[in-house]
Amino acid sequence: MKRLFKLLPVAAFFVMLFGITTIDIVQKDKTYSSVENRMLQKLPKLSTKRIINGKFQKKYELYLSDQFPARDSWVKLQTTSEKAFGKTESNGVYFGKDGYLLEKYTDEDVNIKDTNKNINTLAKFVRQASKSANVKVMMVPSKTYTLDCYLPAFAETYNESLFYSKLEKKIPDNITVPVYDILYKHREENIFYRTDHHWTTIGAWYGYRAYLESCGKSTDIAEKKKKFKKVSDSFLGTTYSKVNMYTKKDDIYIYEPENEINVIYNLGEKTENTFYQIKYIDEKDKYSVFFGGNQAVLEITGENKNKETLLVIKDSFANCMIPFLAEDYEKVVVADLRHINVGLSMLLKKFKPTDVLVLYNTIQFMQDTDFAIKGL
Repeated sequence: MKRLFKLLPVAAFFVMLFGITTIDIVQKDKTYSSVENRMLQKLPKLSTKRIINGKFQKKYELYLSDQFPARDSWVKLQTTSEKAFGKTESNGVYFGKDGYLLEKYTDEDVNIKDTNKNINTLAKFVRQASKSANVKVMMVPSKTYTLDCYLPAFAETYNESLFYSKLEKKIPDNITVPVYDILYKHREENIFYRTDHHWTTIGAWYGYRAYLESCGKSTDIAEKKKKFKKVSDSFLGTTYSKVNMYTKKDDIYIYEPENEINVIYNLGEKTENTFYQIKYIDEKDKYSVFFGGNQAVLEITGENKNKETLLVIKDSFANCMIPFLAEDYEKVVVADLRHINVGLSMLLKKFKPTDVLVLYNTIQFMQDTDFAIKGL
């Protein structure tokens, strides 16, 4: 009888393992996680070459993790357990002060070779574009780096000043927009979402103000646009989704222009007279209220007839800043290299901009695998 009791835990483990494996085999693989707002890993292709170089094993490990039955519940249980045992981070997220969830970025998250390639490509593009346009580069620091005052004690994080130092050696001072300075100055305001990695509309407004100053324009233009409308008070973003842990929900604000605007999506796919897709406010991915998420190409026109065209090369951080820029030019063209198959030179030839703004988040720029490939 004693031996039977000793075997019970072992038997229970194998029953649970068998049950999970059976469910994993029977259930259909999910392609998208609405909770984490990302595509899930599909079953990788099996080949001798991929096994030898280790790519299959790495992808299969991600596949098992993403397709694990009741994954969201397990993530929540893991987070709760780790926090109960005094841990200050879980699944790459720090539990910050005042309910802030901050992404954990370390040196291992940054590929120096890829970063250097992207910076060199950017420098070449700046030199080419500057021959015919006024060029500005805005690299928005991460929430973790900017709001270091909210990090738990002894938190390990990547020093983004190393990136800025490299950038300064390649890009002239009069071209880079010192957005970190103004954000750090206002770090006690709601410039980043508590539960998401993006900056808020107020954070983007400060970025817009820094852009005007860098262009030698009056900041009175920005002051006139400091009118925000709340469209949600229940936003839980991508950082929350990594830990699935309750924290204070975020508000989402938008800026609505006084004058009529026209937005053409993806070279004629559809046309709208607003920057916003309000239907997303009732969905998990509320940040997609800005233009319905990342689009390949946007062409924005309004009542301004100053014959100036701004080309914005960007990632998702530009989405909530574009509405501030749109009224200042006759035309604003927004291009996301991750969703188009043309290079930077082709964009210059096609749209012939008078002004160019490259706007990325620092971490996303360093990790971007499309920028160098789709360079000049």
